[in-house]
Amino acid sequence: MICPRCKTENGNRTICSKCGYYMYRVANQNIEKRTAAQRALDDSKIVGKSVWKVLRVVWIGIVMLVLSFWIIALIVYLTGGNVLLG
Repeated sequence: MICPRCKTENGNRTICSKCGYYMYRVANQNIEKRTAAQRALDDSKIVGKSVWKVLRVVWIGIVMLVLSFWIIALIVYLTGGNVLLG
């Protein structure tokens, strides 16, 4: 493989032995071969993963809020309401 930056022959190496340039770039080589529909599908997967992460955080927050409500209600029930009075 010939380095596009310094034109050094590197054999089967993917990193140039002279300048350290990383010659094998998957994203750059495959970008021209993908259709617009494939790029849109990849973009939607990225957005979907981001939305899923946000929803997961929101879900954890809701669960924690509900659990804390039930724990407080249980404490009030077990103490006969005297916790709130002091």
